[in-house]
Amino acid sequence: MPRRSILRPSLAAFVLCALALASCAGQASEPTIAVAPEVKLVAALTQVIATPAVQELVELPDVAGRQLPTLDADAPDLPTLTAEVVSSPQRAATGRRIGAIIDADYQMPPTSTARPTDFGAETQPDLQSPQPRIDITTPLPLDDIRLDGSRMGIQVHYNFDVAGWDRTLQQIAALRMGWIKLQASWEWMQPDFAGQFEANFRLFQLHVQEADKRGNKVMLSIAKAPDWARNVNRNEDGPPDDLNQLAAFVGLLLEKLGPYIDAIEIWNEPNLKREWTGQAAFDGAGYMELFRVGYDAIRTYSPNITVITAGLAPTGNSQNISVNDRSFLRQMYQAGLADYPDVVIGIHPYSWGNPPDFVCCNNVDGQGWDDQPQFFFSQNIRDYSEIIRANGHDAEMWATEFGWATWEGYPTDAPDPWMYYNSALNQRDYTLRAFQIAQSRSDIGVMILWNLSFAEELTIIDRSELAGYSLLYPSFNGDNHKRERPLYRALANRP
Repeated sequence: MPRRSILRPSLAAFVLCALALASCAGQASEPTIAVAPEVKLVAALTQVIATPAVQELVELPDVAGRQLPTLDADAPDLPTLTAEVVSSPQRAATGRRIGAIIDADYQMPPTSTARPTDFGAETQPDLQSPQPRIDITTPLPLDDIRLDGSRMGIQVHYNFDVAGWDRTLQQIAALRMGWIKLQASWEWMQPDFAGQFEANFRLFQLHVQEADKRGNKVMLSIAKAPDWARNVNRNEDGPPDDLNQLAAFVGLLLEKLGPYIDAIEIWNEPNLKREWTGQAAFDGAGYMELFRVGYDAIRTYSPNITVITAGLAPTGNSQNISVNDRSFLRQMYQAGLADYPDVVIGIHPYSWGNPPDFVCCNNVDGQGWDDQPQFFFSQNIRDYSEIIRANGHDAEMWATEFGWATWEGYPTDAPDPWMYYNSALNQRDYTLRAFQIAQSRSDIGVMILWNLSFAEELTIIDRSELAGYSLLYPSFNGDNHKRERPLYRALANRP
């Protein structure tokens, strides 16, 4: 597509353009309640283009999945980051509840924008003395960073035409990571009926084949049952009414894509009601019923594909909205998770505006999102590890999502004030340090960074939180050129 040289439009023009596109698509842009970052783009983003290449895919024979490599053992301890006192800009409340944890009882500091939450008695921390807002004063020595790319990956969106996917794979190749993660959205791949294998499914097949061909290991996250498989509240995502339908979908997915898949995560954040609306019980036991069916379908095909439990959203208890992630994981073990010796435990150790070395709770006067364990990367990892070991389960953790969001350089207000705590350089240094921390542990395997390029003009105008995590963002001049965050450049240029 040839580039066009145009003047940078105003914010008002962006808004009008977004509204027009949404109208043409027949979809209204509605505020959403976000409890943790997720793989859901606004409806007005690009539509699938069914190219001749998609229609002419050649069916490939079944072969067993490939054996994954053994991951490195413990690495030496790493030094902590230096810090200094800095200020954080204060922003007015936006009226949109796009944040981490939702419930009516959460009490924010008086100078912060309110976002409700309730973590329940079991996760109420012993608050330490208030500490000043910190930032890294001395950047990480980028020339000295040594990271194992085979334990690193990044999540990308699947809804590209062939040319767009080629461009995406080139962008990923520069990062020298071993893994690509895609959400295998069941409702997108089979929107109309069971057994459907048409344009969307074929395009997804082509993308996965090409990713594998270029030397990437592929992780899929299976989620979002289609409407025809559900009879309850189809306005929210959830599991199928009949788990046999899931088994059939997984079986067809592996029939078409099995040779190119290295790992499968079974569902996404089932401790959020918006991901688990349906007839199944909204608890760890309800999830384990679905997990067993997915696991059996995968193992019927191959003993070698890595099976991952759904990464849980770091969150608190909120009636009919969310279940505390620590409680949910314990419920999974009570329902038999430890009976599976060959699985990996999926985790989503987000950290909001807090550096990766910090643990709960650095309760800064006037700052929110730092007063509960779920707001800290290292605390999340520590707590999950303790639960796994307490249940006698010799299982690795894989971070199927993690990252730091920044709104720096965007022409709209951030969806939440905590995004102003992170500069683009913070995003870079925190993420690199998080990779170091994870690779120094023997109980963490692959880490999937969220995300490559979900920042589009429309997601920024819509103030969608997923845009804040993106390593690439639009140039706002009407072409396909993407600007690079410092984190993208640091990963690409590391030794």
